This record gives sequence, C-alpha cells and structure tokens, in this order.
Amino acid sequence: MRFKTLPVALFGALLAVAGCSSSAGNTPAQESGTLTVWLMNGSAPQSVVDGVNADFNAKHPNVKVDVQIQQWSDVTTKLDTAYAGSTPPDVVELGNTLVAKYAAAGALEDISGKKGSFEGSASWLQSLTESCTFGGKLYCVPYYAGSRAVIYRKDMFTAAGITNTPASTDELLTDGQKLMTANASDSNFSALYFPGKYWYAAAPFVWDFGGDIATQSGGQWKGSLDSSQAQQGLTSLKGIVDKLSRADKTGDELKQDQAFAQGHIAMIVANGWEVGVITDPKAGDPSLKDKLGVFPIPSHTAGKTAPVFLGGSDLGISAKSKMQGLAQEWVKLLAGVKFQTQMATVGQVIPNNTTLLDLNANNPLLGTFAAAAKNSRFVPNSPNWANVESANVLQDMLVSIFTGKQTIPAATSAASSQISTILNAKS
Repeated sequence: MRFKTLPVALFGALLAVAGCSSSAGNTPAQESGTLTVWLMNGSAPQSVVDGVNADFNAKHPNVKVDVQIQQWSDVTTKLDTAYAGSTPPDVVELGNTLVAKYAAAGALEDISGKKGSFEGSASWLQSLTESCTFGGKLYCVPYYAGSRAVIYRKDMFTAAGITNTPASTDELLTDGQKLMTANASDSNFSALYFPGKYWYAAAPFVWDFGGDIATQSGGQWKGSLDSSQAQQGLTSLKGIVDKLSRADKTGDELKQDQAFAQGHIAMIVANGWEVGVITDPKAGDPSLKDKLGVFPIPSHTAGKTAPVFLGGSDLGISAKSKMQGLAQEWVKLLAGVKFQTQMATVGQVIPNNTTLLDLNANNPLLGTFAAAAKNSRFVPNSPNWANVESANVLQDMLVSIFTGKQTIPAATSAASSQISTILNAKS
C-alpha cells in the first residue's frame, strides 16, 4: 500500500552484496561489506533513517549501509526482478498487501524462530502481524501502519453554516451540498474531492454495508463486490461523488494534497501524514495549519464510523541475503521502540506497536487517524492479491461506475469475476 510524505531513503537499482556474512560470533573488525536496504519513497523521515544507520554503524563500523529509494508505481516489477536474481537487497520494505506473494515464492527468510528477539514483538499490531504471516510462519517484521480519515477545512465549514462534523453518510452528503452552494461561484470547487481510482477510500463504503472484496471457502476465493451489500455501499458512494466531487473521475489520489492546498477543496479522504504535505512550505500551504480538522469516515448508521483500510508496510529479509545476521540487526533498530516513537511523532504514522498508539493522542489531527485504525479491515490475504492490484481491477471498476460507462451491477460483476480468477490462479 502506498504511503507518506517526507522524502526518505529507499528502493533503487540492485547492488551486488559484497563481503562476508555476519553471525553472532563475528567481531566488528571481521564484519565488512555493504548492507543494501530498500525503503519506499516517503516511508520514514530522513532523520529516522540517519539515526538507525548511526546506531548500526556504532556497532558495525566497517559495514556500509546503502539505503535506496524506490517508488510505489513500479516497485512490484523491480521486486520481481530483484528476487529472481542472485543478489537481492538484504532488507526490503514491502507494502503489507505484497508480503504473501513473496513469502509464497520463497523470496523472504522465515524468521518465525527469531520473533522474540525483536523488541515489542508481543504487542505488534495484529493486522500487520497477520500480513507478515503465511502458512503459519513469520516472514517479516511490522514496520508502520496508516489509516484514513477525512481532512477538512474548518473555515469553509463555518462559512457554509456547518457547526458539527457529519455523523453519518447522509449528513456528509447534506453538509457537502451546503458547501457546494456556499462556493457555487468557484467552478473548480469540490466539497469532497474524490479521484475516480481511489479504491482505498472506496472500500470503507463497501465494508460499511457488510460487503467485502472477496471471500474464501474450501480453499477457493470468490470475488464478492457484486453482492447486494457491496453494491449498496458503492451506490451510496457514487451519489456522494456525483454531487460533491469535481476531481478527475479517471485519475488517482497521488496529487490530492497539492490540490487541496490550492484552496478549492473542503474535504479529502487521506492518511495522517498527508496533513504534513498539505501544510508543507514547498509543496503546500503552511497558512492552512490552523484551518484543518479531521473526522472519521462516517458510517451510514448514524453515530458510527465506517471500517477503514489499514495500510502500512513490513520489513522483510531476503532469503538469498548473504548478510542475514546484520540485516536482522538493522531491522531490529528501525522496528524497535526508539525509532518507532520517532516514526509516530516525526513521521506522523501509526507505529507498529499497540503500546505506542497513544503517542499522538493529544494531537487533535493525528490522534483521529490512530483512533480510526481501531475499526479497520484488510484485503484478502492471498499470494495473488498483488496481481489484483497490479491489474487495476478495483480502479477500473470504480472508473467505470463513476464515469457511467457501466452500471454498478455490471461493473461489480465483471470485477468480481476477475478477482475470482486471479486469486484462484496457480502460481
């Protein structure tokens, strides 16, 4: 799943791993070579990466840590190539929806027997732990999580006469129409900016009505977006998008923060770290800092919230790594309490440990995102799920619905059939 805001060190071109392997018995003088780490663009503040490397090199001064930046847009292609080769990166950040694919392919080291050596492993976030688990074995370490909520302009709400945030989808639509009326002179205005391919924000509407993306029975997967419950949720969402959004119905959400900062949008569905992008002096508008508020995605049942997709990343160690001992030590640092605390307070993400979830509780913006994560869902935990994402099944379905190319029954039927085929395919 994609995340974050602050530029960071990450994925890149493959480098051959030189040097001898590390074991607990090696002395620092005997350890040398390059530890190659791939992290995703925007996953961690540079200060966190620098801190991890400094602590690691204090113990292993002769080991160079090469942290490379990768982009979400082409990461699966690069991962496929890297893991097929003989010298993949030693440590890899994986979106939590990708782990099952690479665990099933034997690309990741089984670290089940080492779980207890990772600080705080007994209280890792359950959903991230589940994403690291395949066939009853542990193949990665939870890194961070992220949930979505609605970021809104408090000043625009006030100007439109809205005194409270919406407590149901009906109120969301009503308030949105008030905002559209109050800003009728702005032809670019969106009360709720909702790009057509934004499936992470669409899934809560499906789940809220009791629908699901796919279900499993007897070892077989069945796409279920064509269920009556899922169609209800998508019908509700389409009504909101039709009336409140002037976003590109064929576009994605990658530039929604910059769009929000331009002043023609009252609400977006976003991750907590996106507050930082919106108010960034270079990429956004710092004057909006005190004008922003956050509320959970409301349910169609008044007073409740919709389940949100719990995204995030995990840290895997390549099965072919020649430096597995050192790779584990580097991961232990980034996944440990010291740097997870910084990930939460500086990076503004949800840390990997339940004992740290209240770090931003007093922050009226970030605390809402952490609270939203308590009512969360995940995608089908199948090795083939990554193929559903790369095939753009959900994105294409939503575009067809929002543009009117297909009816909701037709679009969901086609998507469900495609999902069934992909998830049940033999690797």
